[in-house]
Amino acid sequence: MDLPNYSFLLVVVCFWLAYFVVKRQLVVPVLALLEERERRVAAGREAYTQARATLEEALRARERELAQAAAEAQRERARLRAEGEAKRRELLEAARAEGHRRLAHFQAELTQQTQAVRQQLHQQTHQLAKELAQRLLGRPLA
Repeated sequence: MDLPNYSFLLVVVCFWLAYFVVKRQLVVPVLALLEERERRVAAGREAYTQARATLEEALRARERELAQAAAEAQRERARLRAEGEAKRRELLEAARAEGHRRLAHFQAELTQQTQAVRQQLHQQTHQLAKELAQRLLGRPLA
């Protein structure tokens, strides 16, 4: 009598034994590492998303501050320009007033000198006429 062929049964048992050993020693640890890696990647993505949102909010805040500073600088520049313009007008008016005052002074002085010269010329007119007549006639006048 022949013994039954148990080789198929032995192959099936070896397969399942190898399957459980490989699963326990290789597949489960590799899957655990992959899951841990996936958790870390997800945590990194979440941290990146939060950091980006924080950065964008900080950028918006800085842009608002910059816009406010620019507006303040614009107002300050306009104020300083207005002050400078007022000062310029004031100095220009003062210079004009000084010019008019000096011109009036010089005109008064010129008028005074003109009158003095006319008076002097009027006083010398008779003397000069007498001298001219004497020279033209060639003889002294009485």
